[in-house]
Amino acid sequence: MSDEAFRRVSADRGLAWIIEGFDLFKQAPLLWIGMLVLWVIAAFLVSIVPVLGSLAVNLCFAAVMGGFLLGAHEQSEGRPLSFDTLLAGFRPPHLEPLLLLGLAYLLIGLAVAAVAVVLGFLLVGSAVFSGNMQDLHLGVGVIVWLIMALLMFMVFSLATWFAPGLIVFRGYKVIDALKLSFAAALGNLGALAVTGLVGIGIVLVAMIPFGLGMLVALPVFLASSYRCYRDIFGAGAAPAVK
Repeated sequence: MSDEAFRRVSADRGLAWIIEGFDLFKQAPLLWIGMLVLWVIAAFLVSIVPVLGSLAVNLCFAAVMGGFLLGAHEQSEGRPLSFDTLLAGFRPPHLEPLLLLGLAYLLIGLAVAAVAVVLGFLLVGSAVFSGNMQDLHLGVGVIVWLIMALLMFMVFSLATWFAPGLIVFRGYKVIDALKLSFAAALGNLGALAVTGLVGIGIVLVAMIPFGLGMLVALPVFLASSYRCYRDIFGAGAAPAVK
């Protein structure tokens, strides 16, 4: 993948994305919180339906993310944010590719989970069932399993991080979006690591007042994900949300 498709930024940009996301949140805090709460309530109600509800929520996740990204884009371009923005990912031309991306998320997630279960059995479960419970062997197996599971989760995260933005703003096909997302995220791993570490700290603080701080933290993270995308791929060409 050519570096011309994306920018490489310094690690300190990871903190800047959080700050810029908070700046966007400050412009319309009630709308950001309201959109988040609306999505959480809708997801909860849909997920009540056995099996199909959870599948629907997973399939729609990328479309919801697309709506939040488009909302942050509107703000960055000086246009007002609105509740209608949340539904932008459910309209043509974004709906079909974002639903396909949601399906890809689901299938990849299931594949990663299946591989993790198989590896867990091979490395740990076989020792348990055979009665070979030597502490050293079992401990090494657990460590190896955790490392491999972490690596698989990281690959999944890198491949999906920028994919909604690439579909919404550049019109990429799902597979191409996943491939470019992985390459760009890997090329900017330092900045993403800083964002992740700062995000963990923010979540720990946000959870102190009965978790109410997450009403601010989550919208900030959503807005910062757009600033991250824009920094690495540019403003792109996105139509005004109607």
